[in-house]
Amino acid sequence: MVKNLRTPLERADIETVAKLGYSGIAPIADDAAGWERLTTKIIPLLDEYKLKLYAVYSSVRVEPGEAFVDSGIARNLAALKGRGTMIWLPFTSKGFKPSDPAGDNMAVAALREVSDEAARYGLSVVIYPHYGNLVARVDDAVRIVDTIPRDNVGVTFNLCHWLRTDGPDSLDRVLKLAMPYLRLVTINGADRHGKDWGELIQPLDRGDFDIGALLAELQRLGYRGPIGLQGYDVANHLGIDPAENLRRSMAAWRSYGKRSQ
Repeated sequence: MVKNLRTPLERADIETVAKLGYSGIAPIADDAAGWERLTTKIIPLLDEYKLKLYAVYSSVRVEPGEAFVDSGIARNLAALKGRGTMIWLPFTSKGFKPSDPAGDNMAVAALREVSDEAARYGLSVVIYPHYGNLVARVDDAVRIVDTIPRDNVGVTFNLCHWLRTDGPDSLDRVLKLAMPYLRLVTINGADRHGKDWGELIQPLDRGDFDIGALLAELQRLGYRGPIGLQGYDVANHLGIDPAENLRRSMAAWRSYGKRSQ
C-alpha cells in the first residue's frame, strides 16, 4: 500500500502503483476539494485498476474547550461504504503542546464523533501519531484509545514519526504497547538517528534502519494488518522522482519477502 499525502493523483500515478504491484493507496482528503477529487476521480480509478482504498488521511484540530473535525468526513463516509477504508486522523493543535494530556478530553470527544459516524458505514478510525502534533507519539494515541475501547478504533505505527519522537531504542516497548490497537503500519528507508525528513523518509532500499528486523518483530507479535510505504516529499527532500521511489521501494519490499522464506 502506498501512502500519498500532498501530490494530486492522476491516472498515470494510479497506473504506476498498479503496475508495480502495490495493492492500494492511502491519499489525503482534508478539505472540500480533496474529498470531491477522491470520491469523483480517485475512487473510480482505483476500481478500474482493482486497487484498495486502505485509508483516507483527514484532519482534527484540538483546542482548549473545542475540537474541529474535518466536515468532509461525515459528508463523504457513504462513498466509502463497503471498502474497508480507515479514516486516518492526525490530531493537531495550536493551544496545546505536543503530547499534552490536557488535550485528551477534546481529542476523545472528536474521536467518538468520527468513530460513531464511521460505524454507521462499517468503517474504522485510526489515529495517526505525527511529530509536532498534539498526538505526537504512539504512547499518546494508545492513551486516548484506551479511554474508548471500540472495535472500530485503532492506532498507527509510523516509522518516520516514531524515530523522530522516540528514537530507535524504544522499538520493543512501543510495538508491544501498540499491538492491542495496531491497525496500520507505515515504513520507509530511514537512518536510525536521522534528524530531518530527508534522513527519516527515504526509499526502502536506503538508510541504516533495519527494516527486516522491524518486519520480523511485527510478524512475531502477531500483526497481520496492512503495511504502507511512506513516501512523503522524496522529490523535494532527496531529488528522487516519486515513481522511481515506488519502483525501488517495491524491489526492496520483495527482497524482504524472499529473506523470510
